Amino acid sequence: MKTILILALVFMGFVAPVSASQVAGSVAVGLIPIQHGGRIKPFAAFAHELVQSITGKARWQGSPAVDVIMSRLARPEQFLDVPFIRIDHPGLKEALGILSEKKSVSYHELQPVFKTLESIVAQASVKRQKEERLSALEQQADILYERLATVDRLSRGEMITVMPVPGKTAWASPFTSNMVQSKYFLQLVKNYADKDPKIVTQVDLWIASVVPSLEKDGWEKVKMEGIYYAMEPFYYAGILYLIGFILLVFSGLRMPDAGCLALFIGFVFHTAGLLLRTYILSRPPVANMYETMIFMDWVLMICVGCYAIFQKRRSFLSSGALASVLVMLYANLLPVSSSLDVLSPVLRSSYWLMIHVMTIMASYSFFTLAMAISHRYLFLAATGKLTADEDKGSALAIYRILQAGLIALGAGTILGGVWANETWGRFWGWDPKETWAFITFLGYMAILHLRYSRKLTNWGLAVASLLGFLLVLMTWYGVNFVLGRGLHSYGAGSGGLEWIMLFLVLEAGFLGGMIYLRKRRG
Repeated sequence: MKTILILALVFMGFVAPVSASQVAGSVAVGLIPIQHGGRIKPFAAFAHELVQSITGKARWQGSPAVDVIMSRLARPEQFLDVPFIRIDHPGLKEALGILSEKKSVSYHELQPVFKTLESIVAQASVKRQKEERLSALEQQADILYERLATVDRLSRGEMITVMPVPGKTAWASPFTSNMVQSKYFLQLVKNYADKDPKIVTQVDLWIASVVPSLEKDGWEKVKMEGIYYAMEPFYYAGILYLIGFILLVFSGLRMPDAGCLALFIGFVFHTAGLLLRTYILSRPPVANMYETMIFMDWVLMICVGCYAIFQKRRSFLSSGALASVLVMLYANLLPVSSSLDVLSPVLRSSYWLMIHVMTIMASYSFFTLAMAISHRYLFLAATGKLTADEDKGSALAIYRILQAGLIALGAGTILGGVWANETWGRFWGWDPKETWAFITFLGYMAILHLRYSRKLTNWGLAVASLLGFLLVLMTWYGVNFVLGRGLHSYGAGSGGLEWIMLFLVLEAGFLGGMIYLRKRRG
């Protein structure tokens, strides 16, 4: 009972208290179906995506996304005065002549520099047509321009397409339509902003009038997506993994079962999130950078759990938990979209998407777990706490996990070639993604060959595992978000380099520190 109480208190410390009426109203409005991004989704998803794209965060000034959007819709013109448009790129600020140190500004504050921004965006458009690489400044200008366009459309209410139109595919907005339902919805918005206690009933009546216009399982998917956003499964999975790590490492032998329990509950949240995304989108959740990170992390936890159960090595649980926490953290720090997007045409072959991408992500899971165990091994060795059993067991585990990762990477790369032949008409073309996948394969092949030929000691194998993961990082993130070129550009983005550099600096510091301590110990 004491263990459960400790877990409950730590977990509840992360949850902000809100009133029951606020929760009820926000949840009810969050389930209103809206047409956006090529599909019907709950208003909660729509609000989350917009607030994330405009502010760079899922919340603004502590307010949930639904509240941010709905409270402003009561007075749409206020959207232009809200200082929530994120602009923190120093080069872009300088190019636009913005002297303010603020990271977020309003639409009206940016109006004087619209022409300058449009000229940069036009220049970027020309370069894109010539298939030339955009500079970081041009990429950020594109993002800012899109944010301004979004705020402008919100201020006019164009994006609030919540009303099905008989005989038409496209839904209408109550802010731009003269349909009978428009007045009811506008009143609903006002009542929400005024915190009317009857808002839940009003929303229920609105939803009841819209549901008959949805497809057969449309309303079920809307509800499930609403649950997904209300549940925030990956957020709480990350927190529980962190709690599990803390209990496993800092409580010693007193509460190992509590740490395992926290990891298990976190894994349940993690699995529920993936299942919900799969059901909502009717596809495997591995179509964008965010989804691949979350899926890879899930496979990692399965691997470390299997080691704990079948190999009787609970000591690896803490390493896997910490690695999982870092993956979850980076999934939110990096500029990757977590929205449930409609697939680009090249990704709509669900069979190949499932086989190729999931196999590649499984290989990355193995490499990440090997890297995590390597960190633990190097730390114990450098501090003189590495027992003979840990030395042998950890080295063997790293070696076997790298073998599994190499097999999965090779299989996934070949399957990718089959997919490429079906989609692009050629098996291999030295595209940047393909090239770096091949380099990564050769890198890990070299590590395993050196180990097999006894050229690498246990210490050397652990160091090589850390260095090999840098190839994974380049193939996985660097090609899409640093190079941003090639036929795999449908998954490209920009930014986040500072977080990758931070990881590299910390890794260099860790490795340098462990080498220093080892030499000092003789």
